[in-house]
Amino acid sequence: MSRCRNWSAAIAGTMLSAACSAAPAHFSVQTDATNGCYAVGATATVEVGIKESGRRPKGPVEAWVDDGWTNVVWRRTVDMAQEPTFKFTLTRATPGTLRIHLRGDGMREKLDREVFGVCDIRPLTPFPDDFKSYWKGECERLEREVPIAVEKTPAPDLSRPDRAVFRVSVATFNGGRIYGILAVPKGDGPFPVCVRVPGAGAGQIAPPPLRPGWISLTINVHGFPLGKTKAEQKERFEAWQSALAKESGEPRYQRFGFAAGRDKPFYHNTILGMVRMLDWLAKEPYADASRFVYLGGSQGGGFGLYLTSAWGRFAKSLIFFPNMCDMLAYREGRQPGSEHILNQTPEHRLAAEQTGPYYDACNFARLIHTPVRMIHGLSDDNCNTEGGIAAFNALASKDKKLMLIPGLGHRWLKDTEYERWLFADAPRQ
Repeated sequence: MSRCRNWSAAIAGTMLSAACSAAPAHFSVQTDATNGCYAVGATATVEVGIKESGRRPKGPVEAWVDDGWTNVVWRRTVDMAQEPTFKFTLTRATPGTLRIHLRGDGMREKLDREVFGVCDIRPLTPFPDDFKSYWKGECERLEREVPIAVEKTPAPDLSRPDRAVFRVSVATFNGGRIYGILAVPKGDGPFPVCVRVPGAGAGQIAPPPLRPGWISLTINVHGFPLGKTKAEQKERFEAWQSALAKESGEPRYQRFGFAAGRDKPFYHNTILGMVRMLDWLAKEPYADASRFVYLGGSQGGGFGLYLTSAWGRFAKSLIFFPNMCDMLAYREGRQPGSEHILNQTPEHRLAAEQTGPYYDACNFARLIHTPVRMIHGLSDDNCNTEGGIAAFNALASKDKKLMLIPGLGHRWLKDTEYERWLFADAPRQ
């Protein structure tokens, strides 16, 4: 218990307003812990009701609670026409989560997870003995074997009076390249730099809204040149992913290559290419190498842990609901934070399990000493909350804080206290 109390300063809970909540549309849930966190063995009191704006179910509602994945631990059928609110209690004897579900009258909704022993949810994916030396060696091998071959092309279609925008790329293994969008403020530098990797999908073709006085670098994960329009980008993405699927037998790029060996996953060359792109930008005279920060969520959250660890020079990092966390947790009966290995075709899974730990974001987190803030919703099923908590607990940083938000699914929040923390140092003028 004392260790949990010591961690309590790093756990912040806040309730969402209706405007920014990703909570279900009809049912509501309230607990006696506003941040949804309890000690192992403690009792959580839960009250379920119907929102004022919600549709009233005409028949009975089935309510059940699972262990955050597949095992049902409590179930009840309720006539909410007669009992518009009902209460029940939950407890868990081991660290983890319990997840509330309701179904009835054509309505099915997943409500919040309740978290038990948040400080004791640890990664279940093993940490290879040679993890650090492997990635250090791969970065060095890339520098020895492949010239960086930077390409930096002005993008007048994206530039503005206050910024110059460039399409940039660097070489990586096997004749590949990593592509990004660089926006540099007009005026004298050096300027601080905000680095982002987009969420899963076709990627970004334009910079995000700029903070005054900040450089923005957005790096796409794919190995194809950026399109000039969203339609062109989508077409290139679909062709690229289709080619990977044909080669690997796996339908999505995130699963490609895990069964083929440590240097074969799609992520391998991507991580290495991004690290060298950061090395290149940090040497540019207009960039302040001492003030690089990272901001990203979902796939971008997982890459935030990858790059904060592998590059090692960020001043601060803000991570939203990271994926690629605790990918082998299912072997111990817990839902993985990302199901990249679990979703491999059966004939590939055993081999993929040998590679997975080298790409697990929790293992990168173990080597991070950078100040980190992390935000995760308790209703997130895209990047499971337990995986994010495990990654946070694995961080070696002494300056880290986690915000767990009841009612929030896989959704980005703007202008949080953590975002203000990330950009707190005023840029030089």
